[in-house]
Amino acid sequence: MAGDDRPDDAGTAAAAPEPDPVVADDVGGAPTADGAEGSEGRDDPPRPPSDTPVDPTPAPATGEAAAARREAADKSTGTGEGRRPETPQQLLPRQPLGKSAPSDKAADEAEATADEFHLQSGDEYRTRVDTVNGPVAVGAKAVSVMVKVGEEQVTLTRYELTSIDLEQQRRRYVKGETFAAALSTLRTEGLVILLGPDGSGRRAAGHALLDRLRTEGRIKHVGGLVMPDGVVATDVLSQSELFFPAGWGLVLELRDGADLADESTVEAYRTAVGHGARGYVVLLGPPPAEAETSRYAIRHDWPDPAAVLERYLETEQPASSPAPVTVLADESVTEYIANSRRPGQVVKLARALVEGLRQEKTPAAVVASLEPDWRTVARRAFEDALRTSSASDPFAGPRRQALRTAYAIFDGIELVDVLIAAEQLLGMLRLIEAPDSTPARPVFDDGLDKLLYTDMLGDLGTGKEQSPRRAQLRNTALSDAFLDVAWNDYDTTREVLLYWLDRVVTSGRPTMRLRAAQAVGKLAVYDFEKIMADLIRPWALDTNGMRRQAAAWALEQVGQNERFVIRVRRRVGDWVRSTDPELYDTAAKVYGTELGRAIPGVALHDLRVIATDPRQRAYRSVSRAVASIYLAGSADLVFDHVDAWLADAASEVNVHATWTVLFLARHLGRDRPDWPQLLVDAVLVPERLPVLVRMWTAALADPATAYTAWDLLRQWLELPYRPGGPHEDLSRALSDLVREALADPRLRKRGLWHLRLWQGRRPGDLLLKEIIDRLTEDRAR
Repeated sequence: MAGDDRPDDAGTAAAAPEPDPVVADDVGGAPTADGAEGSEGRDDPPRPPSDTPVDPTPAPATGEAAAARREAADKSTGTGEGRRPETPQQLLPRQPLGKSAPSDKAADEAEATADEFHLQSGDEYRTRVDTVNGPVAVGAKAVSVMVKVGEEQVTLTRYELTSIDLEQQRRRYVKGETFAAALSTLRTEGLVILLGPDGSGRRAAGHALLDRLRTEGRIKHVGGLVMPDGVVATDVLSQSELFFPAGWGLVLELRDGADLADESTVEAYRTAVGHGARGYVVLLGPPPAEAETSRYAIRHDWPDPAAVLERYLETEQPASSPAPVTVLADESVTEYIANSRRPGQVVKLARALVEGLRQEKTPAAVVASLEPDWRTVARRAFEDALRTSSASDPFAGPRRQALRTAYAIFDGIELVDVLIAAEQLLGMLRLIEAPDSTPARPVFDDGLDKLLYTDMLGDLGTGKEQSPRRAQLRNTALSDAFLDVAWNDYDTTREVLLYWLDRVVTSGRPTMRLRAAQAVGKLAVYDFEKIMADLIRPWALDTNGMRRQAAAWALEQVGQNERFVIRVRRRVGDWVRSTDPELYDTAAKVYGTELGRAIPGVALHDLRVIATDPRQRAYRSVSRAVASIYLAGSADLVFDHVDAWLADAASEVNVHATWTVLFLARHLGRDRPDWPQLLVDAVLVPERLPVLVRMWTAALADPATAYTAWDLLRQWLELPYRPGGPHEDLSRALSDLVREALADPRLRKRGLWHLRLWQGRRPGDLLLKEIIDRLTEDRAR
């Protein structure tokens, strides 16, 4: 309650896809009301003062033990890979998630035609990925330790809240309704589990609980343990003396809840702190299931937002400013906290009010200056859509809900594609929200201005005169906000959302399929094991190449979240060590994304393992992945590996090496766009030229690649490369390359035949004449 000065009342707190390049707030401040300085609506851990960043750069690892742990977690949570959603199966008569509908088309028709090669810009789609760093927390009150988990090195950080931090939290914290129950459980058991949504102040509540035990003399230190997602209890409990020292109370977030579902794992945490004899642990987990049975679990809901705002203003507001009760009575403030109830959102308002009142602004002016909370906008759009249904038109609500969801997720894509996707979602939603309705008019005949929510819209104009109309949100953050609301706030539509995205990834244009797969990857952050079991793994096992590509795109999206990088790499490593050809191919596709480009050495090693499978001859994913890694800046590494593959005794490996050459041969230079990148790189580093000769020789001689290789060589020679021109060094290198490659006994006769045929079509081509003359002289010797 506001005004209560007891010690335990501490403060509360919280892309459109891009084509491949043309180939021709505080660190270390005290925790805020949502538990982390600078976070808004998230329970990210506080980051102690940092002097030196720690970049663990963990290498992927896997093993039978890790697989067993995940399997056990799957079974215990009921989200194993064999589990299927119930409601949509009853309501939607479709194929199981991740399984193809019957089709007359070949199973792998989605694979690119092998001989469709032209010198042009790359046609693959990719998503922008920011640099991912590991935990950074080094200082007097934090210790970051690099430990070996399985076969990889990961960074675990233990931080401690200072007396200043704790004092500030006491002044700000507002207890929730379950605080007393959580405190009683923690005292009795030595461990308590706080279950609630992100941004509800779980971490701050954990610190407040441990601070109470500190004032009682039960512990001496209050802090927390930060570890990458995917590191499970058994990985750290073996070193409990290091991470769970005596006299400490620690907060530990288990984001996906997999550990929490296993009672034996929870008991292991309890044992690690000696049942309260050595220390205490507060575990943070996602919202509880309907039937939560653990005696340690306490449902945590956020405190009253008005009380949080009042407490913050009492402790931080300048003395000359209006009294907190006056600010709270302002209509704009009341409306804001009514729509933005999470502690992180309230603290955002409180900070703005404190600063604005210092500048003698009115509360209304401060609220007006705040950027909208996009999650609130998304939720309002959902609620507004549902209110539009009536007895006369029960179809109105699902119609608007479907269009708004599709419009948000496919922001930036042509409206014709968005409307098609919305119509697909509409049919599914109608079965749940208005099962007895029958549309009496065309689906979307009211116009966008009526069907869409005003606050979500940007410019609805057509832009350039001949450009198609596209979905255009007011802010790109709304796309993720809609996914968040649809998944976390509307249980009845959660499974329908998965079925819909599953359908979109096998229909429509590549940009639509990519965006749908990325949406699945974003949902996996909320429930990794469920999404893996229900969608991503079935996609990875599918015989349809489009679904396997969708699995790779989804994992690439998951990997953008630094908390899940280790888990994704482990899962892909498991697929590499499997015996299933589809999983092999999907793993290769994953290595063709940013995930593989970030770890080129590991990716090339695993791609070599995949290439040994004879069944991979039917696919080109290994070669595409190697080419992608090359173009990302690992030319030296790729030259070495491909050269070794060409000399490999296994013919399966050889053929992937030759296809790699052909994929790379299509790409024009970045700095010299009139020339192939392979040739430019070989000229810059002369040691690569003999390797390039061996690569071309293998491609021209292999029956599987010969037709395409000769056609690509013709295209190389058709470009305006002439001796004496502005690129004489490259012209000379190309002449030497062709002559040395065709000097191979297997290619001499065929090579001269091709060259003379091409010269007959271009009799004035001096480069062709020079190569033919030199080859003829070489044969005469």
